[in-house]
Amino acid sequence: MGMEFFAQKIKSLRDSKGLSTRLMGEIIGVSHVAISYYENCKREPTLSIMEAYSKYFNVSLDELCGIDRR
Repeated sequence: MGMEFFAQKIKSLRDSKGLSTRLMGEIIGVSHVAISYYENCKREPTLSIMEAYSKYFNVSLDELCGIDRR
């Protein structure tokens, strides 16, 4: 997985909904500090965190990770 792509994608999705890092953390069940770490490539998310993002934003894990299956 390209962490830089994932980090940019989740930040873009969060910003598009007007969500703060604090609110995003509450939604997926982690601290706002963890959200900041994910968005700044300082921590790799677990699969369960990635799934929480995927479900909340209604996007595939492939899309979150920049995987093109065409």
